[in-house]
Amino acid sequence: MTSERPPTQPRWIALREETEEAGGRAQPRGGALRNVFAVRGTVQVGRTRPDRSELLRSALGLSYVTIAWNGVVGALALVVSVIDDSPALAGLALNALLDSSASLVLVWRFSRERRDPSGADRLERRAQYGVAVAMLLIALYVGFQASRSLAGGSHPEASVFGALVSAGSLLVLPWLGWAKLRVASGLSSEALRGDAVLTLAAAALAATTLAALLLNAGLDWWWADPVVALLIASTLAVEGVRVAMRHRFG
Repeated sequence: MTSERPPTQPRWIALREETEEAGGRAQPRGGALRNVFAVRGTVQVGRTRPDRSELLRSALGLSYVTIAWNGVVGALALVVSVIDDSPALAGLALNALLDSSASLVLVWRFSRERRDPSGADRLERRAQYGVAVAMLLIALYVGFQASRSLAGGSHPEASVFGALVSAGSLLVLPWLGWAKLRVASGLSSEALRGDAVLTLAAAALAATTLAALLLNAGLDWWWADPVVALLIASTLAVEGVRVAMRHRFG
């Protein structure tokens, strides 16, 4: 008697049965890929969200760069602004020096928080006060010097060094200011945000100072220098009052 061989199943049926036995029914087409992309998206989001300790380290690094750059450039630009009688260059110099001072305050603030995280709010309010005072002092000085130059018809001298300082600042300060804004957003720090505005104001001063120096040298537009300085002073005053109000009323 000849034994009958069971009919051979098609290969695709056997694969389906193996899949069901191993882990239930197979996922719909594209389901696995969607899960992979979802997991990748989760990992990427997690990687783009540094914790507070990393943000504090970044804030300290940016503050140290600001102190080094603005300390040197501010001191040199202040000397040249006195020699050339340029209020815009004087505003750039003083803004750079006070931005360095504000960054010193922030180094103290973030270093203290790393040692004592519980005191972050108190340290933040103190730092806000220091930054607001720096911004208002810059606005008053630059506005006064620009008004004096306009009233007296002062003609600033064309300065090669002033143009070089302004051009160099345009390469460094915009990147530095935007980096501070990103870190300030992550830390919810109004003090660091105010310091970022100081840095971006210095970049704007550098751009407008360079333009004023070129216009004065090429077209004898002596008034461009003080007018630009007045615009920057007004912006700084508004931002300084905003930070001061935030410090006073939270």
